[in-house]
Amino acid sequence: MLLIDSGAHVLMLEHRTDPATTETVWAAPGGGCEAGETPAQAACRELREECGIDLRLPRNRPPDHTERRRWHVGEIAYDQTDHFFIVRATGRPRVIAEYPKPLGGESVLGHRWFSASDLRTCAARYEPAELCALLAGLPRGGRE
Repeated sequence: MLLIDSGAHVLMLEHRTDPATTETVWAAPGGGCEAGETPAQAACRELREECGIDLRLPRNRPPDHTERRRWHVGEIAYDQTDHFFIVRATGRPRVIAEYPKPLGGESVLGHRWFSASDLRTCAARYEPAELCALLAGLPRGGRE
């Protein structure tokens, strides 16, 4: 879920994906679909589980951006398709989470609201890699 606040900042979570290293990645809240879930329903559930933010999307809303990622943690290789839903919030929703938060084989270390300028100038790695272009292409009012 690419949740954008009223000041055009996107909510990102810092993940340590490999316990053997200190490297981290900033990523939008999200995760896999459970049995019977659509990607839109999974995005809402993950946002609630990871951030304590309750949001509803139409069950069959198509994603605003989809990308395939290949990555690994230690010796385990992943090949996944990520679906991103861009949603503008009124104000800045309060994130309710305790850190570090274990999620499967990784940990969430914290959260931050990034502006497009922050993303362009930061040295941190973030996903999706095209996030700056996605934010730049949003109409002023965005999609609710």
